Amino acid sequence: MTVEYVAIPWEAGSRPRPGAPIAAPAGLEFRGFGIYVGLDGATADAAGVDVATLVSDVQRALTDIPGAATFASVVLAPEGEDAAPLDVVRTALGEPTVSRAPAPAPTPQHGVVVDLARHRVSVDGSAVHLTYREQALLNHLVRHQGVVHDRRSLLVALTDTDNPDDIGERTIDVYLQRLRRRIAPYAEVIRTVRGRGYRLDPHPDVTVIS
Repeated sequence: MTVEYVAIPWEAGSRPRPGAPIAAPAGLEFRGFGIYVGLDGATADAAGVDVATLVSDVQRALTDIPGAATFASVVLAPEGEDAAPLDVVRTALGEPTVSRAPAPAPTPQHGVVVDLARHRVSVDGSAVHLTYREQALLNHLVRHQGVVHDRRSLLVALTDTDNPDDIGERTIDVYLQRLRRRIAPYAEVIRTVRGRGYRLDPHPDVTVIS
């Protein structure tokens, strides 16, 4: 049986008058409270505060109450983390009311997946290793789906220059043949338009992560 515990955010304006009980929803009772303290090392040092001593003093203030138990955690974060200290603490300790970013969508395991940001390609869930120019060629095609590219324009895209004379135009055929082999059995997504060039149309077997 799963027990559902409830945490209620305690803001300054929600304090009851002295002596008044904490209002709890029906079926729930007060069992304790948590205080999340955001305090980075530089701020503590500037104030002359020793964090270990501070934590011990806070715990000691409660241990004189019979039946009261305390637990303390010190939260560490990577150097240079620019999030607010209190947000880091709440997130690290799993505070239930903190807003969290939605989980990223799972990467499809079927077809060709082109991750433009990470320069990664997979076929049916398995990573495909492309050369620099093969990757650049595929990225250009998926960024301009539905457009027919002649050899010259594809060479310009590969070399990042308007004068790609160091590579013959027929070389683009070699790169495309290699690329088609890499993404087999989905080679047909890269189409040859006779007399004009090459095109990659939007296809259900091709997923682009931008």
